[in-house]
Amino acid sequence: MKCITSPALDDSQIVSYIEGEADESVVAHIKECPFCSEKATQWTLLQNGLRKQLYRVTCPTSMELGDYHLKLLPDPQALIIAQHVRECPLCRRDVAELADFLGAQITDDGLLGAAKVLIARLIGEENGFMPSHAALRGEAKGPLTLEADGIVIILDIQQADGGMVNILGQVAADDQDRWTGALVELHQDRKLEFSTTVDDLGAFQVEGIMSGSKELRIISKDNFLKVVSSFNASI
Repeated sequence: MKCITSPALDDSQIVSYIEGEADESVVAHIKECPFCSEKATQWTLLQNGLRKQLYRVTCPTSMELGDYHLKLLPDPQALIIAQHVRECPLCRRDVAELADFLGAQITDDGLLGAAKVLIARLIGEENGFMPSHAALRGEAKGPLTLEADGIVIILDIQQADGGMVNILGQVAADDQDRWTGALVELHQDRKLEFSTTVDDLGAFQVEGIMSGSKELRIISKDNFLKVVSSFNASI
């Protein structure tokens, strides 16, 4: 199924629709176009209930976005956040709001770069700035960072019911398109335990697995085995 027009609505227009902020042309289009209507439904699911909460767990924190905007992050972390911001309309809006806020606070009267950093890091606490979607984010608990051959993978391990764990993953690479739709496999004791795919935002989700030592494999769409890495999936 394809959009009835070309180009199709982009993600930011879909988000504006489900938040009731879209202009009349976008609303009319979604009502007529099955493809964009289905896409809007999927975004609505992301913003309701557990799936919504898990989705924004993979988003950078406000502090990380501030450091990203000020170009203070090490290269691997900057690559991850840059890729996420390119693909995530919510974080793009957060960065834009951050830039506007800093532009209003920082003048040409001799403020030092260190002061700018302080302002960026105190935005949500003392200066009254809060990204409009910050409430959607869950609580991160020490994500793991895996790096191999130009690809960076962030794994956020979360406690689930019955002693099980869920894992939220984020993949970032220079050739990002190659990894959209890539197969993700988790193996334990040399047995396949769970498989899923990387979505078009570079994210993947694993639900309801036992904690313990795991082997992560990510296989690109052209069946080139790019990543094999071991980690401990425990809280």
